[in-house]
Amino acid sequence: MSARRVHSRLVAMLAALLGLTSIAAIAAAPAAQLHEYLVAIDARLPAPARDAMVRIDEAPRRLLAARAYLRAGKNLSSRWSWSAAEIDAYEKSEEYGDLLSAIAAVRTRFEAQNPDYSLYVNTRARSLDLQLERWNENLSVGATARDLERAAVRELKLGNYPREPGAEVVARFAEFLRNWRPPRAAPLAAPGLSLHGRSRAVDFQVTKDGRVIAPTETAKVATVWERHGWGAKLAAAVRGSSFVGPLQAPNEPWHYEYVRE
Repeated sequence: MSARRVHSRLVAMLAALLGLTSIAAIAAAPAAQLHEYLVAIDARLPAPARDAMVRIDEAPRRLLAARAYLRAGKNLSSRWSWSAAEIDAYEKSEEYGDLLSAIAAVRTRFEAQNPDYSLYVNTRARSLDLQLERWNENLSVGATARDLERAAVRELKLGNYPREPGAEVVARFAEFLRNWRPPRAAPLAAPGLSLHGRSRAVDFQVTKDGRVIAPTETAKVATVWERHGWGAKLAAAVRGSSFVGPLQAPNEPWHYEYVRE
């Protein structure tokens, strides 16, 4: 091969490499800007939420959690999940006894209406550690988080946000996050905000001979809870009790909020 042809190929390869580098730089720019704005949003959150954000693995999931914390606003502290010590204290309280009695009443009614079947409920408040673990692992949470990430990048681009996030534009971006509506709702509350974290919600599971046949799985809503009528049967047993529900968005026929009289 002639020296001229070798030179031409090297020039072409270098041009291609530079082109790829430029494309990569362009693609990285929105992600870097979004990171800066997420850091600015994080700094505005209450201490418990900031501590939880550090333990969320991926940027999109942190962004989705930040949205929930912003939407909680001044109510975040009163909604925040109990510590292990608070959970232990609650399980020694009269209120916990009332919860157990309310669950037992629903179970008795369900068993009378559905012979050979019963209900199982995990009555332990859901710890922040467990909420974080599930948030980091849940595939549907990840999908909703990526929806938000794409929408946020688009907002930063089309909204003419400066690269450096000042107070005014951070407030505008926070408002965007509060108002964003997901095309598909995440199946979990953001870590720390689950009603399960303060025993204000319970999940009923249908059992037979000690085996769960209607579990708390989104994939089983249509095939088990709806097809076999367990959602309607549970609702019939719950009617008139201290529980309100089920949760509609996302659709969780097993999830009921506990309202103490």
